[in-house]
Amino acid sequence: MLALWLAEHHEEVAEAANGAHEAAGHAAEHSAGVPELPNLFGTIHHLLGGLAPKFTDSLDHLVASCKFNDPMGTPFSAFENILYALIVIGFLSWFFISGYLRRRKSPKDGPLSRRALFSEIVVLFFDDFFGQILGRKEGRKHLSFVGTLFIYILCCNCFGLVFLGKAPTANLSFNLGMAVLVFFYVHFTGISRSPLGYLKHYPGTLPTVKELGMGPAGVLLIGFMAILFTIIHVLEAVIQPVSLSLRLFGNVLGKDVLLGVFGSLMVIHISTGIAVAFPWHTPFLFLGLLLGAIQALIFSLLSAVYITLWLPHDEHHAEEHA
Repeated sequence: MLALWLAEHHEEVAEAANGAHEAAGHAAEHSAGVPELPNLFGTIHHLLGGLAPKFTDSLDHLVASCKFNDPMGTPFSAFENILYALIVIGFLSWFFISGYLRRRKSPKDGPLSRRALFSEIVVLFFDDFFGQILGRKEGRKHLSFVGTLFIYILCCNCFGLVFLGKAPTANLSFNLGMAVLVFFYVHFTGISRSPLGYLKHYPGTLPTVKELGMGPAGVLLIGFMAILFTIIHVLEAVIQPVSLSLRLFGNVLGKDVLLGVFGSLMVIHISTGIAVAFPWHTPFLFLGLLLGAIQALIFSLLSAVYITLWLPHDEHHAEEHA
């Protein structure tokens, strides 16, 4: 029956296949030539471009109207990053919330489940690690934020190693959004703790006129130093989220490009109609796993360091002495 149907609709199938190839080629032209492994949503989008071009065009117009933008690709590729980010959020929410609810229903003195035991090990590790940076008291306050950053970025980085998956962190806009969130969290923490101490951070600790020993000229020098240090600290506050996003973007994108290049070499044509596939990119999957863990650790570690830098210095030094 399948052979008869294919014989009757040979021309329609051929046209659909040609349309799919044209759609894939059209998408590749707009991807700025960045090689990457195929993902599920992109593959479905390319297939629909040949089978239902009107529906695909309507979908592209809808995505473009939502102002999605990907400098390295198309608006739909930016939409793909949002979808995969939501999948990671859904998975992590289900994993930890269901583990928490299951723990509440179990007896208090009963043995821990594997999920609850894993969650406790992760929390204790983060509590000890970030407590050495922020201090024990401050580490407990900000553990939920910096710990969530690490787990979420690690899962997003590793999603690009899954078959038909994609790493949302290979998109600069996505990383910049997380970096801006860190920026607001850091400065809101500093302002809410001590508005005066936060403002004192900009000019920094300045010498007194007596210490300079320059008389009236020392007043002008102190004023100049206060303005200069304020400008430097303002630039520092602006550069921090930019450096966070660019570092994560460059490393994850480089990993995806490496996998895409070696993944395109999987098929070796021996002769006409005969080909052998070999997963050349397999060794780099382990390298990508290590890279994803390191970048997640650096992002969350620097976030904790920024929180420490922008806390009121008097309170932070008092806690260190305690």
